[in-house]
Amino acid sequence: MPTTLWRLKVAAEKQAEFERLTSQLVRDVAENEPGSIFEYRRGVEDPLTYVLFLSFDDEQSFQRYSTADYHTGASGQIMECLAEDPVPAELERF
Repeated sequence: MPTTLWRLKVAAEKQAEFERLTSQLVRDVAENEPGSIFEYRRGVEDPLTYVLFLSFDDEQSFQRYSTADYHTGASGQIMECLAEDPVPAELERF
């Protein structure tokens, strides 16, 4: 089950665009990848910091998502909204 967590710092002037893009991406994943968990959360102490949690049923589901038009189209636009590089945290099941 591929699972990862990302911390994202958004540029203040791009926050509304970031939220619009990521909200659409969440809807697209829910529609196209049943059984996946794909959620963004905004920080309470720093509202420009977001966390993205992704979890897919299997590697095939993750690969399908990774190459899907809705993902590849949104990813570049989302990255342009960031103030710094995203920070990943790889997670494992126990």
